[in-house]
Amino acid sequence: MWHKFQDALIEHIRDQFLVYLLVIAVFTIGVGLGALSVRLLPEAQINELNHYFIDFVHFLAKQEPVSHMRIFQNSMLQNGKFLFAIWVCGNFFFGFAVVLMLLFYRGFTIGFTVGFLAEQNAMRGVMFALSAVMPQNLVYIPVSLLVGVAAITLSVLHMRRRFGGKQFPAGAYLIQFTLLVLTSAACMALGAVIEALITPVFMRMMVSVL
Repeated sequence: MWHKFQDALIEHIRDQFLVYLLVIAVFTIGVGLGALSVRLLPEAQINELNHYFIDFVHFLAKQEPVSHMRIFQNSMLQNGKFLFAIWVCGNFFFGFAVVLMLLFYRGFTIGFTVGFLAEQNAMRGVMFALSAVMPQNLVYIPVSLLVGVAAITLSVLHMRRRFGGKQFPAGAYLIQFTLLVLTSAACMALGAVIEALITPVFMRMMVSVL
C-alpha cells in the first residue's frame, strides 16, 4: 500500500511539475521579500516590535505557564481560514491567482518573522526564530504547497472549461479536492499540536542565548 502511495505521489508531482515550480517560486519570493521588508520599517515600528519581543522573551524566561489550548485553537483557526479560502478558490476559474497570493502571504509572514529577529539579534535571533517557526512549519509548508497546487490545477480546469470549452468531470474532481482539503486539515491539526506543545519548549530552550 505504501508503494502504491509513493508511485501515485511521484506520478502526481511529475504531471504537475510546472505548477509545483510556480507555487514553490511564489512562496520562496514571499519569504525573501518578507525578510527584506524588515529594512523598510520605520524606526518607531521597529522599536514597538522590539518592545513586544523583549516582553515575550521575559515571559518565557520567567517560566510562566503557557496556554497550550489557546495556541492550538488560534493555530487551527488561522489554518482553517487558509484551507477554506484555498477550497473556495479552487472552485472558481479565477481562483488560481488568489491561491498564489495566499501562498505568497504565507511565505511573506515567515520571512518577515525570521528577518526581523535576524536583523535585530543577528545569529541568536535566527536561532530563536527557527525554534519558534520551524517545528510546525515542517508540516504547514508542505501541506500548504500541496493543497495550493491542487487548487490551482482545479481552478485552471474551470478556466479552460469556461473559455476553451474543454469539459472535465467537475463533480468527481470536487469530491477529490474536498477530500484532499479535509486530509490537509487533519495534517494541519498535527502541526497545531506541535506548535502548542513542542514549539514553546524549543523557544524556552533558546531564550538563554538571547
